[in-house]
Amino acid sequence: MAARNFSDAHTDMTRPLYLGTGADASRRIARRIAWINAVWRAATSFGALLVVVVLAACSERKDTEAPKADVSSLPPVPRPATPSDSACPRDGTWRPCHLEDRINKAGMNATVLDTLTVPYFPERGTRYRIGRTATMAAFYFADSLAGVRASRGLDRFRLLPEGDSIGAWPESPLDVVRSANLVLVLFGVNATQSERVRLAITAGAPQYYPPATDSAPGSMRAQTLPPAPPAR
Repeated sequence: MAARNFSDAHTDMTRPLYLGTGADASRRIARRIAWINAVWRAATSFGALLVVVVLAACSERKDTEAPKADVSSLPPVPRPATPSDSACPRDGTWRPCHLEDRINKAGMNATVLDTLTVPYFPERGTRYRIGRTATMAAFYFADSLAGVRASRGLDRFRLLPEGDSIGAWPESPLDVVRSANLVLVLFGVNATQSERVRLAITAGAPQYYPPATDSAPGSMRAQTLPPAPPAR
């Protein structure tokens, strides 16, 4: 059968539908009603199927998401002695308690690994792990001048002799941070870790607190109230 063009179909749809008379008309009406019902059931089934598919996809996406930790149930990060503790000296110089407190507050937990000795420095250094794989070696000198004298003749940024790539270090240093009497050597750090450590240390040496005596300015003294006047 030759297909009708669009204009013919449009004309057929706009003119009144002739279904005939008598039994033929009843059969045609019955078939058309059955066809409409079939189309409606198919459309309804397809819509229901589409809703089921969407819900299943959303449920699968929720199941595959990584579980989030409950921050309120996480154990607190252990902190070393802070500058406000009596066990941490407050003489204005860097000590292990000051360094560990600064690094922890910068978001990188400092864990002591061992000690380190290199021929460049007379002092023995303390090696820490920061992050997952990075490490740092801290050397505490009597004052800033002693640290400058110890690192004289070494590369300023890597503390290595000229022409040497590793020297006496366990691995090649990637960065060096100086502050007052502290020389900090970083190993295996990325750019973000290096920046965090540098910002935490170069913010300034620990503040000096004078001994709390009666003669020291700003010392705390007990205050007493004058006696109450006699009752009249």
